[in-house]
Amino acid sequence: MAWHAMKTAIIFQLGQRAQNQSGRPVILEKAHVACRGDAQDLGRRVHAEVLRRGLRQAQKVYVIADGGVWIWNIVADRFGDATGVFDFYHASRHLWAVTRAIGPDEQQARRWVMPLLDQLKHGAQDKVLRRLRDLYRRRRRDGQPAGGLIRTELEYFTRHRDHLCYEKVQAEGCPMGSGAIESTCPQFQDRFKRTGQFWTLPGEQCLLALDLARRNNDWAEIWETAV
Repeated sequence: MAWHAMKTAIIFQLGQRAQNQSGRPVILEKAHVACRGDAQDLGRRVHAEVLRRGLRQAQKVYVIADGGVWIWNIVADRFGDATGVFDFYHASRHLWAVTRAIGPDEQQARRWVMPLLDQLKHGAQDKVLRRLRDLYRRRRRDGQPAGGLIRTELEYFTRHRDHLCYEKVQAEGCPMGSGAIESTCPQFQDRFKRTGQFWTLPGEQCLLALDLARRNNDWAEIWETAV
């Protein structure tokens, strides 16, 4: 028995974003892509679906994702002109990892990290990088612990430097978080990983195709093809 991950993506136009009565953002119309193939397979499927949804007419394209290297490889391969956005929730988690590594006191950790998160939100990502760089140099010079973790996180944020432009993309109407896909993943998990469920690969692929057709309002097209 081997572990297989289902890779997913959501496609939507910024004009299809709205808010419900409680003020929570919702997407009125979106397309889902999912597969159990490799990253290249997902990239091909996403690219085909985006083309079907009007990529050539889009004035600007955004890709919001976490830090998975395979995801950004797809972006570079298929959407080189897109504006990449590193999901703010994941960015904040990495900053919290740094502050908890340098001190166990929760109040001190909050006082250290909250200004950095505010700077990230408001276009001062370079200040955050400098703060991490200075912290790493100081702890390495003084022989203090957690230097390895800080260096790893510094390299992580440096690699995503161009994806931290939260103030700019929000001004353009783009969300700074990947909440849409984060909420979709549990839906697929619930459908395909319920207790006691066991799928053959062909059976799972057929069910996934039907589920995607339903989600993407392609059911009538699938039914006509079947008939």
